[in-house]
Amino acid sequence: MEIKKITYPLPGEYYNKQIFHIENEGLDIQFGTVFLKKGTRIPEKGVSRHPQIELSVIQEGKIEMLNEDGSVKGYLNKGDVVCINALEAQAGNVLTDTKIIYTLIENN
Repeated sequence: MEIKKITYPLPGEYYNKQIFHIENEGLDIQFGTVFLKKGTRIPEKGVSRHPQIELSVIQEGKIEMLNEDGSVKGYLNKGDVVCINALEAQAGNVLTDTKIIYTLIENN
């Protein structure tokens, strides 16, 4: 067993802070935190996709999630849990400073 405290990236650090990365018998799990500053867009242009299933808990803040054409898909608010499928397009506008706890899961 390994126990760690939940901490968030400090100002000036990369926005994503990985706390655990577990690779075991074809299963790859990453667990960490994210801090997103109000007024930023993620990613800066277009959309991002990753090969893992993402489960995230919005601890603080609000994000306007966007479709690939730039239209509004919906809003993530404090207390929401979101599941994003592997390779699903994602983009958003950060409306207030936001803290997220995430888990990325990939079966290799």
